[in-house]
Amino acid sequence: MRKTSLKVSCLIAVFYFGNDAMAQRASKDTVVKEQRIEEVVMIGYGKQKRGDLTSAIASVKAEDITKQPSTTAMQSLQGKLGGVTIVNTDQPGATPSVIIRGLGTALAGRDPLYVVDGMLVPNITNINPRDIESIDVLKDAASTAIYGIRAANGVVIVTTKTGKRGKTKVTYDAYYGFKTILNRVEMLDASQYVQYFNEERLANGKDKFLSPNQQYNTDWLKEITRTGVVQDNNVTLSGGGENVTYFLGVDHFTEDGILSGQDYRRTTIRNNNIYKLFNNKVRLSQNVSFSNTKENIKPLGAFDTAHRQAPVVPVKYDNGKWGLPYWNENTGQTTYPGSQLNSHGNPVAAIYFANEVAKTNTLQAFLQADIDVFKDLVFTSRIGTTKYWYTKETFSATKEQWLAGNPTRTEAEFLVLRKANPKNTSYADNSFALENIDTFRWQWENYATYNKKFGNHSLTVVAGMSAEEVGVGGKMSGTAYNVPSKSQYWSLDNSTSSDLLKEVGQLYYTPIRYASYFGRVQYDYDKRYFVSGIVRRDGTSRFKKDAMYWDTFPSVSAGWNISNEDFLKGNSVINFLKLRGGWGTLGNDNTGAINYSSVKSGGGSQNYNYVFGPGQDLIFGAYYGSPALPLGWEITKEWSVGSDFTLLNNRLSGSFDYYQKKNTNTILKIRPLGTSPYDEDFFDHGGVVMNKGWEAALKWKDFSASGDFSYDIGVTFNKNHNEVTEVKPAYGGMTGGSLGNGKITKRLEVGQPLGAWWMYEVEGVYQNQAEINSSANIAGTKPGYLRYKDQNGDGVIDDKDKVFMGSYLPTYNYSVHVGFNYKSIDFSIDGYGSGGNKIYNGLNSTRLGGENVSKYMFDNRWTGAGSTTSGPGARRDVEASNYYLEDGDYFRINNITLGYSFKDQIEGLRNLRLYVTAQNPFIFTKFKGYSPELNSDGNPYGTTGVELSAYPNLKSFILGVNVEF
Repeated sequence: MRKTSLKVSCLIAVFYFGNDAMAQRASKDTVVKEQRIEEVVMIGYGKQKRGDLTSAIASVKAEDITKQPSTTAMQSLQGKLGGVTIVNTDQPGATPSVIIRGLGTALAGRDPLYVVDGMLVPNITNINPRDIESIDVLKDAASTAIYGIRAANGVVIVTTKTGKRGKTKVTYDAYYGFKTILNRVEMLDASQYVQYFNEERLANGKDKFLSPNQQYNTDWLKEITRTGVVQDNNVTLSGGGENVTYFLGVDHFTEDGILSGQDYRRTTIRNNNIYKLFNNKVRLSQNVSFSNTKENIKPLGAFDTAHRQAPVVPVKYDNGKWGLPYWNENTGQTTYPGSQLNSHGNPVAAIYFANEVAKTNTLQAFLQADIDVFKDLVFTSRIGTTKYWYTKETFSATKEQWLAGNPTRTEAEFLVLRKANPKNTSYADNSFALENIDTFRWQWENYATYNKKFGNHSLTVVAGMSAEEVGVGGKMSGTAYNVPSKSQYWSLDNSTSSDLLKEVGQLYYTPIRYASYFGRVQYDYDKRYFVSGIVRRDGTSRFKKDAMYWDTFPSVSAGWNISNEDFLKGNSVINFLKLRGGWGTLGNDNTGAINYSSVKSGGGSQNYNYVFGPGQDLIFGAYYGSPALPLGWEITKEWSVGSDFTLLNNRLSGSFDYYQKKNTNTILKIRPLGTSPYDEDFFDHGGVVMNKGWEAALKWKDFSASGDFSYDIGVTFNKNHNEVTEVKPAYGGMTGGSLGNGKITKRLEVGQPLGAWWMYEVEGVYQNQAEINSSANIAGTKPGYLRYKDQNGDGVIDDKDKVFMGSYLPTYNYSVHVGFNYKSIDFSIDGYGSGGNKIYNGLNSTRLGGENVSKYMFDNRWTGAGSTTSGPGARRDVEASNYYLEDGDYFRINNITLGYSFKDQIEGLRNLRLYVTAQNPFIFTKFKGYSPELNSDGNPYGTTGVELSAYPNLKSFILGVNVEF
């Protein structure tokens, strides 16, 4: 028998990025506004109705976070947050890159600040996405200044779920899916490789060639990959009474990566309780979470090796020995011993011998008390802690790897070498390395909130202080030899060697301490005119005392709700319209890799005495041979204006923002002038970086008169211009973007974006020696080499002829969403695009000396005079040029989901929903590599934007179920 329940006819709450919501009732011909439902967003040390905001805050709710199954919450939010660029990676357990309103730093930290239930955390990878109630992203200085020294990259506020008063609610959510490579790069097979290899040898004047009839034809990528499997099981229990509410969530996530042997496991437990005491005058919030992860790590460099290694090399020879890139020049066959084809190893063997397991345990707990001091004043005290344990175990089969290095080696030879070198660890059977990291952090905050309404005036004042200590703990590392090979017996204490003693070291970290005072005043008159001001005073022990130690970060903002003016009240076209703007100053103290203390010596000194020896001291950001400069945090100043609106009886909603964001003292790595007494590079505040751009979001939502059918269409578009506007005169010209072959691709220059490409411009291909003799060229140039433009006309090709070619940073991104519901059926499709940038195809540019190449390079190669003027021949140079620089534009279908719900139709169940999802099923791009979406450490002068050993982007197909009891 079908169950029935009381329903409110056609009442729909509409929420969207940055806009308030309306409850609407369908009628036959029109949609009538019934009631305004103000969405509440978290703003740091408080919350506010969206309609009252004077700053730019993007928000998503639980349904948007979990709609696309993912390891971490940020992965599923790509394209759903205006002004937020999320670069995903499909490597199991990896963290996506998040950039808010452009990249403003070269060497300091680029990640936003994460705040979970009021507690500051380094990231949210250990949080189950299904435990999250909402995510609010503070994008502008007017909102982020409340977090001061750590807010320059934006703030991500995560609110986890709590129980609701009422009957106990039990949910079970599960999904299972498969993952495969989205866009495979086609490499040469054995016959094509032989042709290419022989062409190269012929061009180099060799008379020995590979035979066209090869015994092996190895598809190395196929050999190292498999179909990935992902699954998740989640159970929640929530409910409560008048004075106590509770939420308990347990989740187990597993993923077997596409790289053979790679897997990731995560288990999370969360308990959030709220207690109301003394007639609700005291409210206690207790949140406790625990996460455990385990990862079998395999070398990602195997992808690069798989594309470089020749297909004529076997995985194993017929005798079971690992294949190596050698060939017999007399027979032309690949065999051992012989001449070397290339300098790369066997990727299958590399994966086989990689035995590395990483485990983490994270325990987070906080307790918050909200006390009503009197009617309009609330005092809040919050204390929280995070305990983190990390263990990495690495087992190396030393003897087996020695034998694999040469198929003719024998165990007897190894034993002879061991006997002759009893103390040499290279001749141990194996080694076991252990690394343990144990850290602790705490945070204590106290603040008061005063809320007062008098007549048409509303006033909210927040004032408080915060203390925090980060990085309390240390690291232990050790190595033992000749331990049992089974993983359950791996231990430093299980060594059976009397000659090779275990090695153990201990390191204690220096904690970083913070002390802060903050305040915020918010005022509005008649819900029409809004003003907000923030001041935060931050101090930190991270830097030298004679550098910046304390600083103040202010912001101001204002808003005007025009729709509440008499001349717009009741307007059926413009239902809501607000203008807002603000200014503020922010800090970035996350100095990343340069955050260390090391030894300073006199100019040019090679004095390597003990760290506390004569004439030496500990200085931040300095080391032997470099000057000690008073480094501090980077400072960002930003102003922005924007508007929010709903139109046409609240069917159309949207927002628009324009901003300018300037980092006034960017930290750069500086190379001393020739007259400097210092030998090494050093760090200094050497530049200014500007980001300016605009963001727009629109959404249309409507439904049928009967209420059986509804649909929504949404689009976002973000545009950003990044530019280095100032560099100290002696500091320009910093280069980077190494290709691993001695060549670089990037340079720091005023007027260019961070990480600007800098390389030769290609004019064609040299057809013969006469062309080479009559033009400017690089020494050693041969026919078939790329021809580079002599930019300055001096008859020489050198660094003076390199030109800027854009940047890896996208200048725009956009998203499209379409969804509909018909009775019990729901369907949605989401797309995301990015462009305006260039990606360097390292997979094509660095393939030399007997390495395999892509089918594209083979099909477009130069084979002799007059064959082509576009692609180089099999013999080519290693210079960086725009021939390998490709458009990074792409559009990808991120998600297609079809679901069916049995709501109140099954006895004992409130709802049962079954769904099927395709993630990243299609991508549209001209890029010839795996994917133009490359995730890395984000260093603009590292390999970011260069596709070398990139983890392939994947497509997945998932079946899932949501059950509510």
